[in-house]
Amino acid sequence: MARIGSAHPREQSASAQASLTVLGTWLNQTSIKEAIASDRWLQLAAALHLTAIAAAVIGPTSPPLPIFLTLTGLALVVLALNRAQHGNTDAARPAADLRTLDLERQSQRLVEVADAASRARHESEMRSQLWAELTARMSHELRTPLNAVIGFSDLMGAELFGPLGHDRYRDYTRHIRECSRSLLKCTEDTLALTSSLAKSNATDTARTLSLDDLLRDASEFHAAEITNRGLTLNLPAISGVDITGEARPIRQILINLMAEAAERTRRSGTIAIDVAEDAETVALTIRVEKAQPRADEGQAPLTVCIARVLLEQQGSGLIETDDHDSWQVTTMFDRPAQPDFFTIG
Repeated sequence: MARIGSAHPREQSASAQASLTVLGTWLNQTSIKEAIASDRWLQLAAALHLTAIAAAVIGPTSPPLPIFLTLTGLALVVLALNRAQHGNTDAARPAADLRTLDLERQSQRLVEVADAASRARHESEMRSQLWAELTARMSHELRTPLNAVIGFSDLMGAELFGPLGHDRYRDYTRHIRECSRSLLKCTEDTLALTSSLAKSNATDTARTLSLDDLLRDASEFHAAEITNRGLTLNLPAISGVDITGEARPIRQILINLMAEAAERTRRSGTIAIDVAEDAETVALTIRVEKAQPRADEGQAPLTVCIARVLLEQQGSGLIETDDHDSWQVTTMFDRPAQPDFFTIG
């Protein structure tokens, strides 16, 4: 039997050339090329094997060269097949595995974003709740003593337990009552304004409100002043007319507009309130005929300014008309959405 390496040099060269051709075809496979490109050991084995083939092609070789050629070839084949079939790096993964990895990363990112949004929403709700509790506490602490002062001043002014004894005391009592009511109204303005501004970016708290109840509540707030000055307030008969909005700001809007109307009405004059409605909106107009001019002509009163800001926070506006003969303001409120005909209640 012939020993390894005893073949004729020409036969060795032809065999090496044939091996080089077969190796080139095998290395041209996509999976093998990707495996070699991603592994340094495969690159080293391929370089040694190609060097051995080149040496065999160039000229005669000693017996160890074919053995080395065979060993490096086997090592290259084993390493390449193992890497192509069982690679564990991202670069050697199939496209499907990479897509799966991307989807997992995107899903994890979405979960993190959802958790962050949930925490932010919870913190916002907690802040809104704390602010509502603070506003309610402030309202109680401010209104309770003011209502007591107003009540006692009314009691003294009516002289239910006997005469005050001097006319100057009656003047003092009237001033106490008027100043207390003015301070109470400023408190209501401040609380309503801050509450509306705090809720401007919070969850919508609009609900269905009875316009008739709101008008009567506002008129009761001014009942004492209207009676003392001999004014007449004509409320419309609007039973069943509903609007949407926040109760406290809308109540304060009506109180402020009625306060300005009373301020512009001459003694024994009339304040007229009209309501016009259509399918989507309700228009409210407060009008004073033969209105007296403002003391600070050319400047909008604080009551109207606050009412305008509150209306803008509600998504509405205020139109004020002031001339020598009359004064009026008009605003719009949204009506509740009608239930769908096919909705099962």
